[in-house]
Amino acid sequence: MAFEKIVPEKVSDTVARQIEAQIAAGALRPGDRLPSERELASQFAVSRPSVREAIQKLVARKLLETHRGGGTTVSNQFGESFTDPLLELLGQRPETLYDLLEFRDALEGIASYQAAQRANDTDRKIIQHRYQRLIEAHAQENHEVEARADVDFHLSIAEASHNVVLLHVMRSLFDLLHRSVRISFRQLYRSPADRQAIPDQHAAIMQAVLDGDAESAQARAREHIAYVRRSLDELSRADDRSDNSLRRLQQLARQ
Repeated sequence: MAFEKIVPEKVSDTVARQIEAQIAAGALRPGDRLPSERELASQFAVSRPSVREAIQKLVARKLLETHRGGGTTVSNQFGESFTDPLLELLGQRPETLYDLLEFRDALEGIASYQAAQRANDTDRKIIQHRYQRLIEAHAQENHEVEARADVDFHLSIAEASHNVVLLHVMRSLFDLLHRSVRISFRQLYRSPADRQAIPDQHAAIMQAVLDGDAESAQARAREHIAYVRRSLDELSRADDRSDNSLRRLQQLARQ
């Protein structure tokens, strides 16, 4: 019987694998800055050349980016090939907003369900913090700021689901989600009732996750998306009625 020789893993490969695992798990997000080589060497208890070699390997794989003047960050290129065409499509065809709402209905329902089951104390604190930032942004009545806070809140739910595929899909869609939420706010907040309902719905989602009630969390998330879609439909029909009335008035003036 013949055995294969065991080749010990290089230290740099071990370091690279651990950094890669943090990226895959979502602990290191696109744009996050890594500690310095000295700090990483100390944390891993290895030499700085080993850390440098590990970083170079991850840069070659486009997982990390190095910057002139020093510093290494997690690549911001994740999902660009997916997001950019969708952003362009959304800009050209506003009705694509409804397609995204359908997608969010499925994705955020699952995320909320799993978050209620899997969230730990740290996850719950982050969700509460993001919700508080959302409420503060809501008070500013700035659609841009609130839309970003809204997406951050939903991402905190996805993070708490501990489903790395779901999380990275949502992160890759961040810009698209931000733009769609901003468009939705611009329309929905013409109605005082809608303006109050949206924060209340976010609070219900958060509470269900904090309570560990998976069924309720999923239901509240899906109800939120359904409410947004229904309200946008109603506003669209109201706009159509107004346009029709205006055309009749213009015709009357020409008689």
